[in-house]
Amino acid sequence: MLLHFGADELYAGIGLPEWDSAYGGGLWINRRDPAAGNLFSFQDVLKITKLAHEKEAAVYITFNSPFYPHDSVGPILRFCEKLVALAEIDGLIVSDLNFLIALGKEKLPVKIHLSSLGACTNSESVEYYGFLGVKRIILPRHLNLSEIESIVKKNRLNMEFEVFAVNDGCYFEEGFCQTSHALGPFCMTDWTPEFFPGSGKKIGKEALMKDMERFREFLWYQNNCGCSFQSEGLPNGPCSLCRFGQFRDWGVSAVKIVGREASFYRKMRSLQLVAEVMTEVRRNSTWDAVEALAKKLRNTPQYCEKGYMCYFRET
Repeated sequence: MLLHFGADELYAGIGLPEWDSAYGGGLWINRRDPAAGNLFSFQDVLKITKLAHEKEAAVYITFNSPFYPHDSVGPILRFCEKLVALAEIDGLIVSDLNFLIALGKEKLPVKIHLSSLGACTNSESVEYYGFLGVKRIILPRHLNLSEIESIVKKNRLNMEFEVFAVNDGCYFEEGFCQTSHALGPFCMTDWTPEFFPGSGKKIGKEALMKDMERFREFLWYQNNCGCSFQSEGLPNGPCSLCRFGQFRDWGVSAVKIVGREASFYRKMRSLQLVAEVMTEVRRNSTWDAVEALAKKLRNTPQYCEKGYMCYFRET
């Protein structure tokens, strides 16, 4: 389905029984629920890679946990060797620095992509990750547009860049967030603050409650507008569709549809949405024309005007 509707790159996680036996369910191997967001066997990878390569599409496997226990790096490396040699995957998506360094020493014939959890936010870190063997950087979703433009234009001759396109926000900068979604998404929890007069910074209870209202509203947008859909079936939620024209001209290599644990229908409609905007981009249309199409397809002006649904903002 993904290949049929125009995906030219696929990414996936894979669960390892040995990992579950050693570390249980509290430490995920790739930042997604092993049951909902992963393949279950090496044979699955073989089948997917074969189908993708027949359509000249690339396949990347994620190992993007924020960190890995020291004794787990060796076994994961051996599995990566198997993925490259037998499944002929095209790349690995990595975030943990120790694992990245270990991969560099292995010199596997495969592209290394830095996950957004690697928190590459400036040109100096681009140069550093390039030295470690990274060929593409997935930019964090909390950068603003001018930062993306600066980073990409300065480094596009030596590095590929990828940005988030649609779905799934995060209140925090996830590269600096050390919580595990195995315990539930910390940033999406509907916290109830307690007010203690006279403690810390002086702020009135009414002001605090207003701040919490704004906070909850922002979280609603980041959580895919309450996991809702438009009447046409398109998924609501964070996106950067309006900026695809800029990304093209700045030199961004790829746009990423988030949510590999999402339903079949949500994946299909998300891909159709992105593909239609990309068709306009490939016509070499102006930035304004791309933005107009994106907003027309979104058909939620009340959400777009709020600004909370935009991945990359200036403020």
